Amino acid sequence: MKIVVTGSLGNISKPLTEELVQKGHSVVVISSKQDKQKSIEKSGATAAIGSIEDVQFLTATFTGADAVYCMLPPFDYFDPKLDIMESTRRQIGNYCDAIKASGVKQVVHLSSIGAHTDKGNGLLAFHHLAETIFRELPSDVIIKHMRPVGFYTNLKDFKAPISGKGFLGAFLTLRFSGFRSLVTGKWGVIAANYGADDKMPWVSPKDIATVVAEELTSPFTERKFRYIASEELTCNEIAKIIGTAIGKPYLKWALMSDKDMMSGLKMFGMPESRAKGVVDMQAGMHNGLVNEDYYKHRPKVMGKTKMKDFAQEFAAFYNQK
Repeated sequence: MKIVVTGSLGNISKPLTEELVQKGHSVVVISSKQDKQKSIEKSGATAAIGSIEDVQFLTATFTGADAVYCMLPPFDYFDPKLDIMESTRRQIGNYCDAIKASGVKQVVHLSSIGAHTDKGNGLLAFHHLAETIFRELPSDVIIKHMRPVGFYTNLKDFKAPISGKGFLGAFLTLRFSGFRSLVTGKWGVIAANYGADDKMPWVSPKDIATVVAEELTSPFTERKFRYIASEELTCNEIAKIIGTAIGKPYLKWALMSDKDMMSGLKMFGMPESRAKGVVDMQAGMHNGLVNEDYYKHRPKVMGKTKMKDFAQEFAAFYNQK
């Protein structure tokens, strides 16, 4: 098969490209960065350097492909000028225009848990919008929406509070671990407005890549969605695994109030409207709304990469100076 992969050589697209190439498929990888060309070609794929903002480029790249994998590039949530819904509407619209113009009939779309609704899921509402726009394509275009759960790699965002370093780290440690940290030297905490004994599904980007590769190379008979997960753990179980890997077995995951979470994000420089989106998303994780559809359609098979595996990657990242 000839397959077009978007997302350059990111956390999902890189292992996805490698797996598809190993299975003998002809793979074209789209990247907006010229300096990625050699790495893409080294993986055995063909590089297509251009932007998903360019419909003509997308159309030319999609033409002749048996299937395409479409994902949105990561948003900079600290950018005060960013309009997430408008950016989603424009970029998914570009994909749809290129799909229609190129004649591609088989599409795998990277969506997310929480995409089943546009209410009470905060920032995740843009994934619902993306799926809605894709469904407006002609009925002979078969789309598979992949809905991965929370990425293991997102836990790297907690490096500062776990280390107790920097303003945010010190603030959260003292706010949720108390002044005993000054006496015991046991600095660090994970804190969010979901946590403690909340049970959450998590996934490795490698396991996402495996499922996406499977769906790209399987028959496209009907439109569908599929959840992807590697393991389900409580937040304190995660803290224990991560903490043990970095020499802090006492690490806990504190449950913040929505108000405290909002104050912390604004203090850290996130625009207020964006901060509210994060707070609402995580509140939806805490109260179960974000995960409710996942539990109705839980994967029959979990991914191979477990939290203990990722903990070693986290420890290497955590110990970087």
